[in-house]
Amino acid sequence: MKRAVAVSLVALVASAACQSPDPNARSPVTGPDQMTFPLLHKFLDHRCGSLDCHGTRYRNLRMWGSDGMRLAYGDVPGGAPTTADELTATYQSIVELEPEVMSAVVADHGANPERLTLVRKARGTEAHKGGAVVTPGDARDRCILSWLAGAADVLACSAALAQF
Repeated sequence: MKRAVAVSLVALVASAACQSPDPNARSPVTGPDQMTFPLLHKFLDHRCGSLDCHGTRYRNLRMWGSDGMRLAYGDVPGGAPTTADELTATYQSIVELEPEVMSAVVADHGANPERLTLVRKARGTEAHKGGAVVTPGDARDRCILSWLAGAADVLACSAALAQF
């Protein structure tokens, strides 16, 4: 009897160990407030979402919006305003780039944001084809960091967009 139970238990564990992970499964991520993301998106779309930068499907970080890559067939850059679906797609691309790190930064209310590749590349402290997009402490940097901290700075994000 004990042997039969042991064999059954080993078979159960072995079959569970051989199951393939779900390729569509996503790591759970806690991202910054999606409702305030449009403040950040406006300057990111304009500065980083062009078709030769992150407005291409060939980047790990992809951005959709009126100034670059569009989701809907027939929408052209510079045409119709950014759609809600494009905002959502860009938000997901950003927060899911490094889900565990993003969750940690958000849980820490934005402390040590340089843990995120997004911040390091934007600041130019890590190799970035586009060079430094922000300077620590400038309006663009404050816009990103305030959003990560959970209190998007409307004035900084407006100023970030005006810097172009």
